[in-house]
Amino acid sequence: MIAFFAIYGDYAAEWLPRLVLAARVTATLSLLGFVLALVLGAVLVAAQRTHVAALRRAAAAFVQFVRAVPLLALLLALYFGLPSFGLTLPGYWVGVLGLGIQGAAYVAEVLRGGLDAVHRGQREAALAAGLTPLAAFRFVVLPQAMRVMLPPLLNAYVSLLKDSSLCALIATDELMLTARAMASEYFLPLHVFVLVGLFYFAIAFPLSMCSRLLARRLGRGRRTLGTNQG
Repeated sequence: MIAFFAIYGDYAAEWLPRLVLAARVTATLSLLGFVLALVLGAVLVAAQRTHVAALRRAAAAFVQFVRAVPLLALLLALYFGLPSFGLTLPGYWVGVLGLGIQGAAYVAEVLRGGLDAVHRGQREAALAAGLTPLAAFRFVVLPQAMRVMLPPLLNAYVSLLKDSSLCALIATDELMLTARAMASEYFLPLHVFVLVGLFYFAIAFPLSMCSRLLARRLGRGRRTLGTNQG
């Protein structure tokens, strides 16, 4: 056991700078993918809540289709398929696009669930008080929906962060691709991948704890509000 950990002392100066740089790529890759997922998810929810039946069906079909397709298949289809349409993107941006599309299907469900959790009477009361539909959504519906949406959205980001490791298969220099290169270079795959696992843990675990704390605090606020109203 001592010999196992001694390896890290011998190679830390060489490994850590490379892994820190790769971790930054992973963080930005997943963050940009999540921002795209938020935008696309919001568009999907708007389409699902419109009065146009064709848009509702198209949005619902898109969500169901994307949720059924593995992320790896989507990434490979984009990476090798887009050049056929005259659009060639680096692996990094294909990863952002793939993560954004995949994440949008899940984010859309979170957003839809959060909006549906707000009683319709809240919006009707705001409109009756003289607010415009946009103002009613912005100042009445959305703040209440955010209490429901924030914890699962944070969980969705953590999932997207971990799924970004699949981008190594489309030549994106994130943590997993760097780890594979280092494992081949130093012939110490177990040591390298254990260290990479710790990097993922260091990024994802605080976010997961933040999501749990947020869910607990917001849930307590809703219970208190319900008790006072009762």
